[in-house]
Amino acid sequence: MKYNNLFSLKNKTIVIAGGAGQIGFEIVKGCVAAGANVIIADFDSDMASNKLNESKTKNVKIHKLDVTNKDSIKKFKKSITVKIDGLINCFHFKGNSRKLDTNSSFFSDFSNYPIEAWDEVHNVNLRGAFLLSQSLIPLFNNDASIINFSSTYGIVSPDKSIYGDSGINSPVAYATSKSAIINLTRYMANHIEGIRVNTLSPGGVYNNQDEEFVSAYSKKTSLGRMSKANEYVGPCIFLLCKASSYMTGSNLIVDGGWTSK
Repeated sequence: MKYNNLFSLKNKTIVIAGGAGQIGFEIVKGCVAAGANVIIADFDSDMASNKLNESKTKNVKIHKLDVTNKDSIKKFKKSITVKIDGLINCFHFKGNSRKLDTNSSFFSDFSNYPIEAWDEVHNVNLRGAFLLSQSLIPLFNNDASIINFSSTYGIVSPDKSIYGDSGINSPVAYATSKSAIINLTRYMANHIEGIRVNTLSPGGVYNNQDEEFVSAYSKKTSLGRMSKANEYVGPCIFLLCKASSYMTGSNLIVDGGWTSK
């Protein structure tokens, strides 16, 4: 076997759902650098366009997509005219929506958490990954790869202590939806022929959070810091390319050692 192209994505077509996000767009740039043609599918297509223009990234197409809406997914599927080599479901939702009262959802403890928030979070994170993956199956090349994003909070419970007296907490629906993603991945890996399916579980990403939170979070990790968004590019390329050809149904944890303690 020749190893010089082991991590290449040359001439591969990769769909990145949630590609306008903080992690998602770094993965877009990384896949392009590895030789791929990328399709960003994101509800916020304007944000994707702005980031694309600012970064001057080439070989990228953008489509507006609501992963909770079957008609939107159907329209997106019809827009794809080539075979797909990879799908990354890296969108996520925690419940901070205009449809919901933020103070009664995102900041609620378990005993007061509203069912409306529970439904909406699962609708995006879990139902969205299921519907989009299911819909695109006929478009995949043989030995294509799907990456479903979970979270450290899909593996262990959030630690309330890192939020101090802010009143903020990571919501229960986020934890349960991200935990379900891990077993959705296992199921897909064993019931979809010719496609490898793996989970990537990232840790907390630095995004100008206040110093108290960053310090508290960093102490929970083995590396003593939060991650940078670009630190998930390498793991994604690995899961997409030949380097991981015998890997499916697995959960690749990239959390600075948080869950190893």
